[in-house]
Amino acid sequence: MYAASKDGWHDEQKKEEMRGPEARYLIARSASDPSDLKGFLLFQMTYEETMDDDKMAAVAYCYELQLVPEARNQGLGEYLMQLLVDIGHHWGMEKVMLTVFKANKSAIRFYTKKLGFDLDEISPGACLSALQARKFDYEILSKPC
Repeated sequence: MYAASKDGWHDEQKKEEMRGPEARYLIARSASDPSDLKGFLLFQMTYEETMDDDKMAAVAYCYELQLVPEARNQGLGEYLMQLLVDIGHHWGMEKVMLTVFKANKSAIRFYTKKLGFDLDEISPGACLSALQARKFDYEILSKPC
């Protein structure tokens, strides 16, 4: 989906993000074989803008949730995201945020219908006119910790 997005895929930029000192991971492995990786969640504790120019929000930002195909639809993604909400709550974050491609309809359903995320106030679909929002191929979702 990155490759098909307006910004495209950039190996070096993604490697930098994934190896950055602020990057944190939740790793899912098979209980019977620790070398059998099932997926991961990459996140950072950071500050994000709000619609109030004078206020930044403390957030646990999910940068990537990736599961191998055979591990999908078994509750693992939901479990990893709930761990992130719990971590954010523990560290006093205001909310959990993530960016999702509009073309990824199954991910949008997962985050909104199953996990209770909503459009964040800074998401294009929430703060721009419909015409302006169409220029963006992503939305920003959030939910309180």
